[in-house]
Amino acid sequence: MDTKAQTDAEDRRLLEGGEHDRLLAKYFPVVKARVAARLRHEADAQDVTQMVMLRLLTELRRGRTYAVPYRVVVHKVIGWTLREHWSGQPLMGELPEHVTDGGKPFDDVEFGADLEALLEELGGRTAEVCRLRYLHQGLAPEQIAERLGMTRNAVDQALWRGRGFLGERWVR
Repeated sequence: MDTKAQTDAEDRRLLEGGEHDRLLAKYFPVVKARVAARLRHEADAQDVTQMVMLRLLTELRRGRTYAVPYRVVVHKVIGWTLREHWSGQPLMGELPEHVTDGGKPFDDVEFGADLEALLEELGGRTAEVCRLRYLHQGLAPEQIAERLGMTRNAVDQALWRGRGFLGERWVR
């Protein structure tokens, strides 16, 4: 059995056994590291980490069940909470009724969440071009230019800037 399958099996066991504290303790280092990698100020990172953990605990206490492995839920909640932090929205809200992965394999969900967080940090037209190319649609530069009303050269420049930005900030 591979590591992710083992992780998922252990998470299911903890969920079914009502061992929420152990489950959350297992994911705390993951949440803390991912949030700290995205936020520059330690105080902000601590606040967002606390909100992610509180959100997860609240959902568990409500008896919520999920259509995807719990590790995917954790990464989605991190992404949602970071987006709320960056947009200035309140940092607490209900999770969607059904957490889904949009038909992608679970590995892609974690990758996509990390990439989306970096593109939000990048912002602007460059981020929009990179989303169309790398994240959502896999469009060719010509298609991106047509869709956004840009020249092919402007798309190429945005992709070059975006790759540089992502290369500097990507944490594996």
